[in-house]
Amino acid sequence: MTVVRHSGLKPELQAILYLPIILALIILAITALRWSLADVYSTQVSHHLDTVKNDSSNKNAKQWRQARQHLERTLELRPAYARYFELGEAFHQKLDSLEFRKDPLIQELDWHDNELEALNYARRGLSQTPSWPYLWNRLVINKFVLRQFDNELTGGMERAVHLGPWEQPIHFGVAMLGLNDWPNLQDAGRLHALEAIEQTLAMDQINHRKVYDAKKVLSHANLSQACEKQIMSAKRSHLNSYCP
Repeated sequence: MTVVRHSGLKPELQAILYLPIILALIILAITALRWSLADVYSTQVSHHLDTVKNDSSNKNAKQWRQARQHLERTLELRPAYARYFELGEAFHQKLDSLEFRKDPLIQELDWHDNELEALNYARRGLSQTPSWPYLWNRLVINKFVLRQFDNELTGGMERAVHLGPWEQPIHFGVAMLGLNDWPNLQDAGRLHALEAIEQTLAMDQINHRKVYDAKKVLSHANLSQACEKQIMSAKRSHLNSYCP
């Protein structure tokens, strides 16, 4: 009796088996292309912001509009990437600074509520990467600028301080912002500001940097109120030795 052996699957079955693999490869290729294009557009936005960092007169209204289109295109191509939302936050923060200075360019662009836009970009970025301390720090800055002394601000201060325990710019910034608006902070927010003050003093002893000089914290007009809060907390702190 002769046994017939099949050397392989029929072409029709092979096509069915390979089809999902081919589709997966196509999807991966399209995704890689979209992400590459997103990087190109985001680089253009970053370059724009770098150019206007010290001199906003370097760019005209047409160039600002083009940069905004690049930002929007970036997020269309890769809508779930926190770094691009951080870029959007920085873009609108810069516009807000122009608006604050009543720069004629803002009148020409007719773009308003930029601080609120910046806050929304920070929120969207944090929904993607909730463990990124610098994005929490950006949210905190936006909340202070908008004068929103609420639970979101207090939570943002907590996460910025705790997620970046040795990030000197974050702690110095939270310390100074907290002292500037000490009377307006929630009680828990004051405790987080105290943590930032304490860590700023500790890091200054380890790595003194002029831009984050602890003397700016220690000479602040509201430091005495922070000292009172520190004494009430009954917690040992570097701050104790600087309090009267």
